[in-house]
Amino acid sequence: MEFAFVILLPMLLLMAGAGILVVSQVTGFMQSSSLNQRQHFSNMIIQQYMVQIAMAQSQISQRSKELEALSSRLSLSNQELASLNNMKSKFLSMVVHDVRTPLASIRGFSELLIKKTPGEKEAQYLKNIVSSTDQLGRLIADLTDLAMIEAGKLKMDKTVFDAAEIARDILPALSINAQKKGVDLVVGELADGVMINADKFRLSQVLMNLINNAIKFTPAGRRVEVSMRREPRGIVVYVKDSGIGIHPSETSKIFEKFYQAKHQKDEKLRKQGWGLGLSIATEIIRSHKGEIGATSPGLGKGSTFYFRVPANA
Repeated sequence: MEFAFVILLPMLLLMAGAGILVVSQVTGFMQSSSLNQRQHFSNMIIQQYMVQIAMAQSQISQRSKELEALSSRLSLSNQELASLNNMKSKFLSMVVHDVRTPLASIRGFSELLIKKTPGEKEAQYLKNIVSSTDQLGRLIADLTDLAMIEAGKLKMDKTVFDAAEIARDILPALSINAQKKGVDLVVGELADGVMINADKFRLSQVLMNLINNAIKFTPAGRRVEVSMRREPRGIVVYVKDSGIGIHPSETSKIFEKFYQAKHQKDEKLRKQGWGLGLSIATEIIRSHKGEIGATSPGLGKGSTFYFRVPANA
């Protein structure tokens, strides 16, 4: 019995050790297999990222080349625009200097012929010529101002004066224009005694433009109101009419150069003017550190134009 025990004990220990060894090997194999799978999965993810990065770099390189091409085209376009702008400035200068003299001659000779008491029809034709030359004269004056603005040479000759003089200097002539059109020009408060430092001629030009526009676009039998109010730091001038009104989308666009109202149904009224007066007025008011704008309830409901100028403009 003891002999059998002595023989069986080593065998049992040997079998137990072998079992432990087998289990250890199996466990190690399973762990190694799991690690290999994880490593393989990680390698796949890294490879996918590398492919995506390579594609992104390729796209970036392509976009960079496209941007360079666009930048080159834009540079050429800017050069062409600069050249066209220079040509336009030269054209405006030519119009201003070379058209005024023959236009003045046409007007002068037409007035001389009117004085020679021609027939009724001939006199009317000559008056139409004078009227047309005056219209062209105003266009040339606007183009002159536009050329000076674009060249940065529109200067303000500022002096200290009573703001009410802006209106008083021009209202008598404008009242005659209103009467001819059948429009009632009403003058309200003019804020006497408010002294401002500004270019009197240029501000009068702005107000004249606003009142003339109001008279032009107001039907006969209606009214145009002009008023000037004192503010803590200056004045604000209003020109209110009961005319064709402004579409809500155009209250700011009408101050752009050459802009013509698109929502106005009356073709004749829509095409009146050249779209320069308000843009020039805007530059004049800006030069005085002021503000200009317009409000309107809508088409056919009249409009109110205004500008404000500080006392130390």
